[in-house]
Amino acid sequence: MLTEELFNMLTAKASEYKYSSLNYVDFEACKNAEILVDELGLILLQDKSKSPTMLYFATNDFEKVIKILAKTSEKIRIHFVPRSYAQQLKTLGFSEWGEYVDFWNRDLLQTVKALENPKAIDYLSLDECEKASNITKSCTLQSRGFEGDSKEAYETWLNAGNNILTQRESGDIVGVCSVSIYNEGTTLWIKELAVEPRYQRLGLGKKLIEQAINYGIKNGAVKGFLAADVLNETAISLYKKYDFLANDEEGELQMIRV
Repeated sequence: MLTEELFNMLTAKASEYKYSSLNYVDFEACKNAEILVDELGLILLQDKSKSPTMLYFATNDFEKVIKILAKTSEKIRIHFVPRSYAQQLKTLGFSEWGEYVDFWNRDLLQTVKALENPKAIDYLSLDECEKASNITKSCTLQSRGFEGDSKEAYETWLNAGNNILTQRESGDIVGVCSVSIYNEGTTLWIKELAVEPRYQRLGLGKKLIEQAINYGIKNGAVKGFLAADVLNETAISLYKKYDFLANDEEGELQMIRV
C-alpha cells in the first residue's frame, strides 16, 4: 500500500509527463494501490482492491502502457485514456466504459437571476454520510461509469471543507449533490448528483442543481463546472437548461476489460 508521502512524490513526477491519470486522483482514492512500475519514462500503479483492477499511469509514451497491458489478460480498468490509443486497447479486449466531457457555466449570476423561487440550501451533516452513499449506490450504472461513493469518501469530502447539498421528502434524504468552491474562490464545482431511483423524474435533480448554483453565488463563485458522460442525454439536457455547455476539449475516456 502507498503512503501519502510516496503518493505525493509519484504525482509530482507524473505532472512532468504528457499522459497521466495520476494527476486527477487524490491519495484517498488510490491509497490501496501498489507500485507496478516506477522507472524513467513510466509510472504504473495498480489497485486490486477495486474490481476490476484499477490501473493508474504516467508516461510520455503511451505505447509503453499498451505493451504491458498486452502481456496480461487480467480484468483491468483504466481512466484518462488518450483517444488516439483507444483502438489499440480495443484490440486487447477493452471497451469504452465512459467518456466524461466538461460542461461550463461562464456566468452563474446571470443564471441565478432567471431562477424562480429557488429552494433554500439544505446541507448534509457528517452523520448522514451513509445515507448519501446508499443513494448514490442505488444509481449504479444508470450512467456509464457511475458507481456511487462510499460513506468514507463522503466523510473525507466534508472534512476537507467541501459540502453536500440534499433534497428531502417527508424528512428523508432522497437526493444529494456534492459541491466545492475552487480556483481561488471563483469556480463552483458540481462533482456529483444523484437522486434515489423511485424519486427520479419528479424534478428533484432540477432542485439540486438550483441549490448548487445558489451555493456557488453565496460563496462568491462567478462560474461553474461539472462533467457528464457524453451518452447521458437526460443529465446533459438538464445541465443545458442551467447554461452548462460542453467545451471543445477531448473528454476523459475510461476503458475496461472484463
